[in-house]
Amino acid sequence: RVEIAGLPHAEQVMRLRSCRAIAMAEISRVRKETAIAKLPQAIEHIHEILANVDKAVVFSHHHDVQDRLANEFGRICVSLDGRTSEGGRKIAVDRFQTERGVRLFLGSIRAAGLGITLTAASTEVFVELDWTPAAMMQAEDRLHRIGQINPVLVQHLVIDGSIDSKMAKIIIGKQAMMDAALDGGSAEERNRDVFTEVMRA
Repeated sequence: RVEIAGLPHAEQVMRLRSCRAIAMAEISRVRKETAIAKLPQAIEHIHEILANVDKAVVFSHHHDVQDRLANEFGRICVSLDGRTSEGGRKIAVDRFQTERGVRLFLGSIRAAGLGITLTAASTEVFVELDWTPAAMMQAEDRLHRIGQINPVLVQHLVIDGSIDSKMAKIIIGKQAMMDAALDGGSAEERNRDVFTEVMRA
């Protein structure tokens, strides 16, 4: 029977999994607190953007963040996240793409990061980041679609010294690896999250 650090192998694996789950729960709590703490500055920044462009796209992760943004911008925004029905998805995208009065698209990175076109805007803001760099790239590409006639500006709102800052540095560091993976690497490389690297940082 194989033993590691004096414990049977199976028990050691179970303890490691338990430690990882506890760490993940704590990191998730800190991520949410960080996102809510920077909402006032994020809202101010979005108002500044809308003073200079007709339309913009804002991506987030937590429902609480998206709901507070929706409350702030009211009738000039549409929202799409994991709670949105299939029909609601189409309505939100169509309204943003065609109605002049709908100036802001609020989307969750995962739910709104695939299968939709948001070329009515050329400015997008991430008020939160995702664990998976590939998910970030997919969300960014919603504006880089056929029909886009302007250069696309992508902004990530990050607080120095926060967990977002650590995640952003890791994601940037993985960019070259992801580009290589997209040119023939494995799906595992493309979709690898940054949790382990954050734990090490």
